Amino acid sequence: MAIKVFIKRKVPKEKERELFKCIREIRRQVPQQPGYISGEYLKSIDESNEIATISSWFSVEDWYAWFDSNNRKAIQAKIDAIPGVTTEYRIYRYIKTR
Repeated sequence: MAIKVFIKRKVPKEKERELFKCIREIRRQVPQQPGYISGEYLKSIDESNEIATISSWFSVEDWYAWFDSNNRKAIQAKIDAIPGVTTEYRIYRYIKTR
């Protein structure tokens, strides 16, 4: 079953450029991952220091394979090393409303 992953990052204004460099690394690698469907990157208009990613995957197993990969972990380690940046993950599945 397809899922969506919401990733919310808060970043100090002066560290945005550093974070975007890491996000570009992810954007180059993630399309080659099995099960990846699509992704979009958003910047909050209410909270200028919040960046969100919404990615779609064919299955939660596909997401976890990427999440547990050494490539993703290496990029996330760079993100975690940026002072003031926080990252939150939420995984959602589709539901039938009827």
